[in-house]
Amino acid sequence: MLKEIAITGDNLGDSRQIVLEFPTLHDALQLWKPWSDGQKRREITQLLHQALTGAGLSLELRVQGRPVARLGSGELSGAVLALLG
Repeated sequence: MLKEIAITGDNLGDSRQIVLEFPTLHDALQLWKPWSDGQKRREITQLLHQALTGAGLSLELRVQGRPVARLGSGELSGAVLALLG
């Protein structure tokens, strides 16, 4: 269950960031539930990362306020990405 969505930054040079807040790690991992194969989850994650980067956006997944994954502007990082299989 998604707890909160926030968008930070502005159009005046600050990078825009989308923050998705989840109550548990299990809830955050549900984003990848439609793809049961680990390889497919990694491919989808890479495509999302490239699309966000191209749009000048970043996406941060948080569990109880702590970042667990970052996609988009910059490099892919976070503990959740290691759990994709």
